[in-house]
Amino acid sequence: MFILPCLFLLIGACAEQTDPKIAFELGDYETSFRLWQEMAEMGNAEAQNYLGIQYYLGLGVERNYSQAVKWYEQAAKKGHPDAQRNYGVMYQYGIGVPQDYYNAYIWYYAASQQGNETAKRHLEILASNKLSPNQQMHAKLEANKFILDPGKRFMSHDTYIDKNLIY
Repeated sequence: MFILPCLFLLIGACAEQTDPKIAFELGDYETSFRLWQEMAEMGNAEAQNYLGIQYYLGLGVERNYSQAVKWYEQAAKKGHPDAQRNYGVMYQYGIGVPQDYYNAYIWYYAASQQGNETAKRHLEILASNKLSPNQQMHAKLEANKFILDPGKRFMSHDTYIDKNLIY
């Protein structure tokens, strides 16, 4: 009876993976890349983020930072928090884009407001010595466009007044 379950596992392992996340986790990067690419081209934000990761790290494809930026940007603008963090990294360190702490802050803030803990740590670094409080406020307002839950968006005194003016 032990042989039968093992046989099914072996047959399953030999079959080509159709789930890109499982293929990625198993280290079958060529398959995961092909599957993610199909989904990414149809607009799937998670797939776009994974393509960015694969291009960034050179997994299953030749390393290409400009392609990583392209895919991260598409997913980040759709509100994908991991892609937002990844896109922020590209700006913070000038990988595939000119180094820009302000843009890095925008993307880290959007990601952090949507639960990405790593982005919160990056924000602290930028806030402590790279951007003025005024720059941080403006970056948060800019990030609001990419935060899916309106309740998690930044509201400054000015935006509060604008939203609540009674004419």
